[in-house]
Amino acid sequence: MNKNKSGKKNLMNMKRKIITGVSLLVIGTSTTVAASPHTDYFNDFFGGMANSFVKETHDQVVVEAGIKMKIVESVSGEKSSLVFVSFEKEDGTGFPDGAAISDLELDMKQDVSYMVEQRLTEDRKKIIALFDIDTASSLEGKSVTVKAGAIVDDVTGEVLAGGPIKNKFTAHDRSDRYDIDLTLTQQNEKVGLKTIYVSAIGIEIEGERLDDQTSYLPEIAPVVKVITNDNQMMELSVGSTSTTDVGFKWQYSLDGKGKRVFLDKAEIKKIMINDQIITVD
Repeated sequence: MNKNKSGKKNLMNMKRKIITGVSLLVIGTSTTVAASPHTDYFNDFFGGMANSFVKETHDQVVVEAGIKMKIVESVSGEKSSLVFVSFEKEDGTGFPDGAAISDLELDMKQDVSYMVEQRLTEDRKKIIALFDIDTASSLEGKSVTVKAGAIVDDVTGEVLAGGPIKNKFTAHDRSDRYDIDLTLTQQNEKVGLKTIYVSAIGIEIEGERLDDQTSYLPEIAPVVKVITNDNQMMELSVGSTSTTDVGFKWQYSLDGKGKRVFLDKAEIKKIMINDQIITVD
């Protein structure tokens, strides 16, 4: 398994194209919530606070060589997930500047592709890792194991605290499913769209090739817009395209400027895919 400079890993020849976003946008009428330890992680990675969308808070803690590793929280859709993992010293003291976790990996018994980022908190008491995951089949009920190496100096590679250490949790799908029947054609491409999943981390559209190019991800992509209860409309952009157990999926998780979008499902009234409108219950 090879890891490129972006931190992307591919397992079992999973195909994925990724566009990265840098900040947080919540669709909904309320964008302010009371501060809690969990929203800090969204601030650290996305520059904003989460509101009422569904997150799972975890409490799986493993201690190894004086390092406490905790699965903190996750936000999941049908085949996509964001997972936050924290590392801190068991004695409560801080890490030196430049401390980092080596060899951060995921282990799952299914095709999976993921990006991983990590940050040292301002008080240097924790290192927080974020896994951005795509899978080939549903995450519901699947066991996810997070593996980490030693705590090291990210410049010199000097080992600051021992490892390895691993922790696991069970993932749960938090998306709403809607069936559609839409065919798209473009030059030599023909694809059929069958299902959409709406979750806090975007709109997932699943389909299959209807041409002789089933070994390739499609270049074509539909136009996707979200209409809120107060009739605001926002066009979403594709964050990733990946294979699934039945074909492929697009994950619409960015705005027009390439920034990460989080959706408050309670505030969504309709979803428009090209000219087809799906009413969200």
